[in-house]
This record gives sequence, structure tokens and C-alpha cells, in this order.
Amino acid sequence: MENIILNFNNQIMLNEFISFFSAEIVCIIGIILNMFFFLFFKRKLNTKRLSDFITNGALILNLIISGSIYFKNFFYNQDFSVSFLNGLFIIDKTSILIKISLNLLLLLFLFTHYQLNRKIKFKTPILNTILLLLSLMGSFLTSSMSFLLIFIFLDLSVFLIYKFASNMRIRKYQVYSKDFIFLSLCSSFLFYSFYILTLLIENNLQSNIIKVCLILSILLKIGLFPFYNYQLDKNYKTNLSYNALLFMYLPYIGICAFDKISLFLNINSDIIQIPISIFIGFSIITFSIFTLKQKNLIKLFANTNCIFNNLIILNIILFGSNIFNIKTAFNCAILFLGIYSLLAILKINFGVNKINLNSISCIFFNNRFYALILSILILMMSSVVYSDISKSFLQIVKNIYLFDISAYTAVILIVFAFMMILLSSLKVIQNIYHFDKMLLKNKFKKRTTINYVVPVFSILFLVVKIFL
Repeated sequence: MENIILNFNNQIMLNEFISFFSAEIVCIIGIILNMFFFLFFKRKLNTKRLSDFITNGALILNLIISGSIYFKNFFYNQDFSVSFLNGLFIIDKTSILIKISLNLLLLLFLFTHYQLNRKIKFKTPILNTILLLLSLMGSFLTSSMSFLLIFIFLDLSVFLIYKFASNMRIRKYQVYSKDFIFLSLCSSFLFYSFYILTLLIENNLQSNIIKVCLILSILLKIGLFPFYNYQLDKNYKTNLSYNALLFMYLPYIGICAFDKISLFLNINSDIIQIPISIFIGFSIITFSIFTLKQKNLIKLFANTNCIFNNLIILNIILFGSNIFNIKTAFNCAILFLGIYSLLAILKINFGVNKINLNSISCIFFNNRFYALILSILILMMSSVVYSDISKSFLQIVKNIYLFDISAYTAVILIVFAFMMILLSSLKVIQNIYHFDKMLLKNKFKKRTTINYVVPVFSILFLVVKIFL
């Protein structure tokens, strides 16, 4: 303990420590206030609104603080890097950018799902506490320089997402999911077991094989695993907020974690790249087929995002850690958050539990603006409408094609995947503009103005980024 304190004093003063970790301190204050109001004022009618105000304020302050640190050092110190606890945590421009993106995603999520999370039976202060804890775990993950700590923070983030869902239960059978618990525990057990083996084995060949197993356990943890993934948990189909965190936020933070972990694994060896590339190719094929077969929109978008994130993982495996991977993953998160926001509008107004193709049938004749922006986002998803996502994936395809003479096989798989996404997208759009008097629904009556801000922001953000 004495050594830690001495190292701490040698590297940075206390006031600088508070300055760089002020966003995390704001999160902790928000968590304490939320728990205080839940424990002592949970029967008060305004407690939920006060909790929302505190949580929104904490996330906005985090954005302001992190943004100020980033822009100050962008202009005055291009290569700034601050070390804490003998190099255990390092804050640089990349980690601050990721921190900003994580807080932005959580803030937009809170805005667009507040009506779904404010039901009488829901413990809103607990839900908001979990969101702030997710922000805290994400902040520590992005600045951590320990291979083990990165996975621990990722593991805690997955657990918090599960607790978020379990605190939104209404019926007894929704308390927990055996599939989710077993999958998460299985991935953690595999990771920690293989991690211990890396400390014991010195043989290079055996070490590379264990690294392959480590990578597969991480993919299992973040849900990018064919057949056996979080889609086994049936609760996400009816819980839209849970679905958004599970298939929008988790893949993004998982990519951030994997990108950092790849620095420690030294994955340049063919023994690692070939089997993982084959596995990812198999995953892309299976998720593509599942996407085409889906009539449930929740599962369709979940499978599509899994395809996108598998492509980003493949790019990391072949070309190593790069800020390009993080930016592409963030683009995907923003796109799907916009789509989930529109699905939330549908759920709020129509009260449907499962959102399938019939739920959006004839929606153009109900709300033309809604149909227009939903169509644009879906066409962006399938790369029919050119956006920064299209630009990023074209770059990935180009990189893979130039990587090796046999890489044309991977390119064919990627083209096949986007064909499946395109066919699924056209099927969805066909239902949006389909006309049938029997299927016409009532006009949207509930106010969801904030929800529309996110998809419009998603469209503008992805279009503007093409030129940046």
C-alpha cells in the first residue's frame, strides 16, 4: 500500500487526480443521491422525476468535463498521456473520446426510454443507479492498462445490464433468465481459467492456442457467438430498454474492451488469426441467415448488429488495435440507438409487447414522418443510403481484400451478409408502406418528441461524418 501511495505522489498531484477523474466522482455522487432517495423517499411521488433529473445532470456534467479535458489537450498538448497508480490507469485522448461516447449513448438512451422506465412498479432510482454504474465501469475500462482489469470491468457491465432487466420485471417468471446467467458465468469461467493458464505456460505454440480460447471467451461474453448468445434470453423481446442495452451498448463497450485487450495478446500470429477468422466467418453466415428469417424486428436488428460487430472484430484480428475500430463501432451504436428510439415510440403508443412486421404494417398512413426516418435508418443499415457506416465497412472490405491473396473468400462472405441484410430491410420497408384498411391503426397520440431527436441526430451524425 505504501508503494502505491509513493508512486501516486510521484506521478501526479492530488488536485490533478481529482481533475482527471472528476467525471467519475460526479457519477459516484449521482449514485449516492439516487440510493439515498430510493431508501428514504421512495414513496414520494416526485422521487422518480428527481432521480431522472440527477442522472441526466450527472451524465451531462460528465460530457462537459470530459469534453473540456479533450479539447484543452487537443489544442495545447497533442500527445498528452497521464499515468496513475504506477501505470495501472492511463488517460489519453483515445480513452477520453471513448468516455465521451459512452456517456452520450447512456444519456440518449435515458432520454428515449424514460417513458418505458417510469412505470409505477419500476424502481426508477435503482435503474438510474445502474446506468451511472455502467458509465463508471466504462470509464475505468477505457483507462485501464491491465488485461485482467479490462475484462473484470466488462464482466461487471454485463452483470449490470442483467440487473437493469431484472429490476424492470412485472411478472414473477421474469425475475431472471437461466440462459443469461449460465452463458455469462460460462464465459467468465472460461476466460479466468485460460488467463491462469497464460501465466503458467511458456511454450509459444501452446500460448497461442490459449489466446485463441481467450478471444472466443470474450466473444461469448459480449454476445458475438453463433447459436449460443444472449438471444436465448427471451425476456429481451418484450423489454425494449433491456434489448437496447444488450444489443446496442454491450457490443460497443465490448469492442472497446477487445480493442484494448488485443494490445496485450499480440495476435499477429497465423495460429491466432486463421482460426479466429474462420470462426468469425462462420458467425457472419449464421447471423445473416437468422436475419433473413426473422419477422420479429427486435431479433432482426440484434442479428444485424452482431454481423456488423463481427466485421469490426475481424478487422481488429487482422490489423490490430486502431481508433478506426472504435469509431466504426460507435457509428453502429448510434444507428441502432436511433432505430430503438423509433421502436420505443411504437411501443409507447400502441402498447405492443412483441414488435414484428405486423406492428409496422401501414405505418406510413399513420405517421409519415415516422415512416420516413425509420426507412432512412434501415436503408443506412443496409448501405443503400450512403453514410459513414457504409464508408467504414467499405474500408474494412478493402483492407481484408488487400490483406491476403485468399481474402476474396472473406469478401464474398461479407457481400453475402449485406445481401441478407438488404433483403431483410426491403421486407421491413415493404410493410411500412403497405396499404390495407384492415391493418390501419390509430394516430400516435402520446407525446414522444424527445424520442424523435435521437433518430434525426443519428441520420445527421452519420451523414456529416462522411466528410470528416
